[in-house]
Amino acid sequence: MKRIAFLGYNEPDGKTFYNGVVRVIYNQAQMLKERGYEVLYYHLFSREQYKGLNRFLKENAIDVALWHMTTLKIRGRLHTPCPLICLWHNTPVFHHDTSVFCEKYHVNLFVSKILKTKLMNWLFIKFHDLFNALAFTYITICADKMVLLSEKFKPIFFPTRIFPTKIAAISNFISQGLINQEVDLSEKKKEVLFVGRLDNKQKRIDLLLQIWSKVENHVNDWILNICGEGQDESMLKKMKEDLGLRNVYFRGFVKPEDYYKTASVFCMTSAIEGFGLVLAEAACFGCVPMAFNSYEAVEDIITDNENGRLIQPFDIDAYANALMELIENEELRMRLALNAKRDVKRFGPEKIMDDWENLFEEVENKRKKK
Repeated sequence: MKRIAFLGYNEPDGKTFYNGVVRVIYNQAQMLKERGYEVLYYHLFSREQYKGLNRFLKENAIDVALWHMTTLKIRGRLHTPCPLICLWHNTPVFHHDTSVFCEKYHVNLFVSKILKTKLMNWLFIKFHDLFNALAFTYITICADKMVLLSEKFKPIFFPTRIFPTKIAAISNFISQGLINQEVDLSEKKKEVLFVGRLDNKQKRIDLLLQIWSKVENHVNDWILNICGEGQDESMLKKMKEDLGLRNVYFRGFVKPEDYYKTASVFCMTSAIEGFGLVLAEAACFGCVPMAFNSYEAVEDIITDNENGRLIQPFDIDAYANALMELIENEELRMRLALNAKRDVKRFGPEKIMDDWENLFEEVENKRKKK
């Protein structure tokens, strides 16, 4: 029996998924167990955990270490005794401006004003891009394989220029239970849905509220459900009140499947994503996915006007118009819903897990030859 170590996270309990990455880890681990693998977990947070990593891998006779990465903070060396595969869970090109930095580190008002000038913000972004390029390069050097969530990410991933054979692309998969979900579109309700972490810097729920403010008065019998929790919940609820929105409901941390079943349209307004798992999950339930075309992998899920709607970033008027069209045109909504449910089958687990097993075999064989 082969042993796979999942790095970066503790073992999910299978009940509470506080973000999409944890859901992906749980589903992938379950599929590996069904295929005869033993899965172990090792959290990488402190320097001490980094120092103990190689001992953990040796003592447990790990065949392949798989690091589900969401951060570039590396606190130690990554020269592992067994093959190491790193999976990056976001777009490889992302910018944090100085306003994010100031909020995160509680920079005082005087320094904050200096940092937020156009020149300082431009310099900060350039430095951030350089740091990311160097960090990704170091990780790729240490890893036996670097995995992105879409082939479309490869051209914009800096290490691809230097180590093209070390870069692979494997998308997230949807559980077979969701793909096989039976849907009766006639039972859909007049509901628009958002599911995700209430982190406005990435998810841009403020744009969704602005979009809804342009729609709500024309469709008084439709509602917008916002499912999730996060640091910006209070700010977004205040924004709802300031905009005078009546038919917006914050549902908190809930089981999303219960809302996918009844929602007719799913709205994502994120600035960046790695894959957009919720778009694919919503499609399984015949919920028409909409998103800004703001990251490369979204086109793997949505083909505009074929199985959903893609909107030029970040045109809230165009988004509102497209949403109004879906609400008012039931025939269009039904067509896109059926196509979305059909097309999401390409993210079924069997083929994608075959890709992972082939990758495990590839990196093990290369190590043996060294």
